[in-house]
Amino acid sequence: MRTITTLIALLSAHALLGCSSSDPTPSPGPEDKLLEAPAPGEGVQYRMTSVIEPGQEIERCQLFVAPPEGLNIQRDEVRYSGGSHHVLLYATNYTEIPTETRRGVPIDAAQVHDCKDGVTADWEVSGVISGSQSPEGNSLLGPLPEGVAVKVKPGTVLVMNTHYLNSSLDPMETDARINLYTIPDEEVKTEAGMLFHYNPVIRVPARGESSARMRCTTEQDISVVRIQSHMHRRGVGYVANLVKSDGSTQELYAHDKWEQVPSGEFAPVLEVKAGEALDYRCDYRNPEDRDVVQGQTTRDEMCMLVGPYYPRSPSYENCLNGDGEFAGTWIGSGTATCAESLACLSGARSPDEDQGFDYYGCVVDSCAGAGEELSAVLQCQWSQGHGACTDACAESPEACGACIATACADAVTACEAAACE
Repeated sequence: MRTITTLIALLSAHALLGCSSSDPTPSPGPEDKLLEAPAPGEGVQYRMTSVIEPGQEIERCQLFVAPPEGLNIQRDEVRYSGGSHHVLLYATNYTEIPTETRRGVPIDAAQVHDCKDGVTADWEVSGVISGSQSPEGNSLLGPLPEGVAVKVKPGTVLVMNTHYLNSSLDPMETDARINLYTIPDEEVKTEAGMLFHYNPVIRVPARGESSARMRCTTEQDISVVRIQSHMHRRGVGYVANLVKSDGSTQELYAHDKWEQVPSGEFAPVLEVKAGEALDYRCDYRNPEDRDVVQGQTTRDEMCMLVGPYYPRSPSYENCLNGDGEFAGTWIGSGTATCAESLACLSGARSPDEDQGFDYYGCVVDSCAGAGEELSAVLQCQWSQGHGACTDACAESPEACGACIATACADAVTACEAAACE
């Protein structure tokens, strides 16, 4: 049985050039106009360069160390050479650059290196703080209101990540730069965070169409500055709505692009009250003769909602509850009742066998009215009965299953009684 930590982890060179963590800002030459570094005292620049071989698609990473005084990021600016799907900068909980990946592979991570299975396969990240899906700019963070800043603790290890595809017949030199513009401690009135809502429940059949929809309810009042989507090449539609406390909805952001993604700007900022939710849906059309599920490469799909907000809530920005358990609601686009969906799940192959095509498909094929009850069952199971079965699950699979069946009995009963509306 997979935990939500495992599911979130599904998130996230031939010639290796680059700079070390002690000097994140190479001096630009006179011809170097892609993006100049901030002036001294106004911020820092992180930069990655590498060569992509003909026909190669690869994600690469490089680890840096934040300045000893930390960072109060009030705005960012991102530029990168063409051919990349995204450039991102993640924060981690590391206090020094590791000497091996989380899979135990020795590495000089301060240099550019392949992370072909995605950032989270090699490094433990705590969230994204900057990035872009457009080489011309349109960054994730952008400018924040006066007195609002994303805070990075002194000495925090950062992971810069690029995802490039070279479709040409020649090697391609790449250059990606992220400028973080900062303000002094005394000017920070409110700490901001970055929404990073990731929906792993995706199943798009060969030569078929499908949707992935998820809702995240906040437990505190927040102000959202802007949002962006993230999908891969089969994405043909995206919509995000605000679900108000009375159940009514307000469309916030809609488009049909998977690259050169626009931002949904809110001026004034979008006020989301405690008990209200951000609900977003990705629509897909698959022209290939193979099934597609969620994953890190462009052969896979993603469905995300990303954007800066304040004041920071570390749990809500990852769609978790106060106990660190996944708290999202999946809303299917099919006709199966909650009881039928449970039966489907019980007969589905493990996601470890087929990357979740069967298992996630049971959720995708459920009716919209089953969303809350079906999600409650999955949340209970994945969290090992909300922590009640931790000891039993450490004992044996049999003891774990029996404990979870008891701990989640009420959620299962509610699901079996739920009707499609």
